[in-house]
Amino acid sequence: MANKGSEKQQLRPLLDAFKRWLPRVGGGVIALLALALVGERMAVELIDPQTMQIKSVQVEGMFEQVDPQDVKRVAASFSEQGFLAVNVEQVKLAVETLPWVKQASVRRVWPDTLYILLEEQSVVARWGKDGLVSPSGELFFPEESVMFTHLPELVGPSSDGVLVLAQYRQLDEMLAVHDLSITRLEQDERRAWVVTLNSGVKLLLGRKESEKRLTRFIDIYPRVLKAWEQRIDEVDLRYPNGFAVRWNAVTGNENEIAKS
Repeated sequence: MANKGSEKQQLRPLLDAFKRWLPRVGGGVIALLALALVGERMAVELIDPQTMQIKSVQVEGMFEQVDPQDVKRVAASFSEQGFLAVNVEQVKLAVETLPWVKQASVRRVWPDTLYILLEEQSVVARWGKDGLVSPSGELFFPEESVMFTHLPELVGPSSDGVLVLAQYRQLDEMLAVHDLSITRLEQDERRAWVVTLNSGVKLLLGRKESEKRLTRFIDIYPRVLKAWEQRIDEVDLRYPNGFAVRWNAVTGNENEIAKS
């Protein structure tokens, strides 16, 4: 019994300290809970579109084809979400669906502005009748491309702009030695290459060894073909060791073939 009494006496200081500490901790917990409730209410209030509205849209970039007002109209359609709640990724994707927009970045600017930075598509060639080709070979199809009729036309059966553009650049660079350029490059359904020069002459290069065959043309052009250029319809370079010429109708020998 003496031991039990001794144990109680030893525990009493601890119990007294706990009684003094409990109200303080309880008050702190209550204060924290109160702050949490206030914070939750404030958060709900802040994300309310009526409290934090989007009042302006700022658009920046180098504009030639994109109308900034079109971008602002797209972004404004998200304004009902409010400044803090608006999904900037959704705005970005919506803006990037506009013609001529290559990519966009969207961010909030405190306290009420959406800032949009745009990069426009640039063009190096046409793709068929309706498409355009970017410097990276990406194909896109704006509503109007008539203004780019001065650009070379590229055509391919698989819509592989990267491949056709790379071939165009290589062949066009080779032809530059004689001040010739390509106005149209087509890879047909059989994967054969057909080049149309700025003189109107067509070069049939076939599916294989197109660079080697064009080299043969470049070699013979100044010595054999240049003087007859206005009368030539096409040059068939698919022969192993030569070429064939088809004359145009102006010569009066539409079906004549000349072989080297």
